[in-house]
Amino acid sequence: MNKLASDFKNKIELIDKFLLIFIILIPFSLATSIFAADLFGSISGVILIYIFFKKNISFFKLIKKEIILMTIFYSIILISLFLSRYLEVSFLPSFFYFRYFLISLSIFYLLNKYDFISKIFFYSILFSILIVILDGIFQYIFGFNLFGYEIANTTSLDDTAIHWITGFFDEEKKLGSYLVRFFPLVLSLIYLGNKKNYVHLDKILFMLIGIIVFLTSERTALFLYLVILISYILISKHKFLLLFSSILTFIILFSINPNLKDKIIDFTARQVFSDYVLNEDVNRSADDAYIEKKIRFYSIEHENLAYTSLLIFRQNFLFGAGVKSFYHECNRLKNLTTEALSLNSNTRGNKLVCSTHPHSTYLQILSDIGIFGFIIILYFLYYISLTYFKILFKGNQIDNNLKSYYFINLGILVNLFPLIPSGNIFNNWICLTISCSFGIWLFLKNKMSMENKI
Repeated sequence: MNKLASDFKNKIELIDKFLLIFIILIPFSLATSIFAADLFGSISGVILIYIFFKKNISFFKLIKKEIILMTIFYSIILISLFLSRYLEVSFLPSFFYFRYFLISLSIFYLLNKYDFISKIFFYSILFSILIVILDGIFQYIFGFNLFGYEIANTTSLDDTAIHWITGFFDEEKKLGSYLVRFFPLVLSLIYLGNKKNYVHLDKILFMLIGIIVFLTSERTALFLYLVILISYILISKHKFLLLFSSILTFIILFSINPNLKDKIIDFTARQVFSDYVLNEDVNRSADDAYIEKKIRFYSIEHENLAYTSLLIFRQNFLFGAGVKSFYHECNRLKNLTTEALSLNSNTRGNKLVCSTHPHSTYLQILSDIGIFGFIIILYFLYYISLTYFKILFKGNQIDNNLKSYYFINLGILVNLFPLIPSGNIFNNWICLTISCSFGIWLFLKNKMSMENKI
């Protein structure tokens, strides 16, 4: 740590120090203040622009393909904005979307310029995760967290109280999501540069994060945690031991808090395998109604939102209705009475349901920015998935640098995982989180390409 402090003091240019400070403040700020995180990200973007024009940085040519892809994606968002009926709603999140790319490029710039910067990133993200974990444990034990936020609770079908922790996020269920989104970054940075002093840190973090995610009762976060765990087991030398210990841990957790079983497993099953009473036809009497079993797209509510987003996409095929326009475009369709009624006729009983977003990353991309934006994201997902499996199938040839690249690809997959419920993909909290992963991914992709490892 002393050497790292000395390197920071003596080896980093002054303007780069400011850039680094604002970047490393983002992960912890995302747990405590989204305003601060957005502010730090925006300032870092301005600093990078200044550095670029002042010094004419040449090594951005190393990722010119990725920069072209970012530019195309941003252009699609701008076209969607100018064609949108909801310019006031879409303007800020669309026009200033480029700042997230600048954050990623800032991380790439720093990692490329200084070989010890990865350690600083590692400590900053590790510190953020550990503080969030300790705060969650504190809240579970004492009923309130370090900010005084009380533990959340609800009631199950049998009137049993179900408690879950939210930590620094208060009423928002983001604690589990925060941990699973940043966990792959820590794993990647542990293996980058072969940090032998932290040989067992990954296993400790798996245990702590697994417990916290379970106690949050966030089902999507728990699913993504299992994806990370399985990915880790697949490249581990102790596969069966890790698998056995993981299963045993979850059995113990469900035994300690059986009420969460209703929230995580039973409630999910009730949502997915729900009944639908078919009595929509006005020409049929109530006696003619019947019940049909349906396997739902997560739940009736999620399926209705998916149905709504596809209707919006159908009417705004090329460039969507505009970023964050879902609620307004849905209401517009509802007001088109004749058309809306005809659109509503379907065998699954789906209806137009208006919300802030469709709770599905890819459906939101379709409805917000159309088929062109969807193709860009789908191509990126394909590339990331292909790289992930290429590394996985290398078997014993996977060295620490490849493991680092493997986990940062996993970090991108966690943020863009298809076929699960998700938050608003254009929300600044999620965009800032993805920017951190993407910046490290840019650096490692270039590093692996130069070393001809993938």
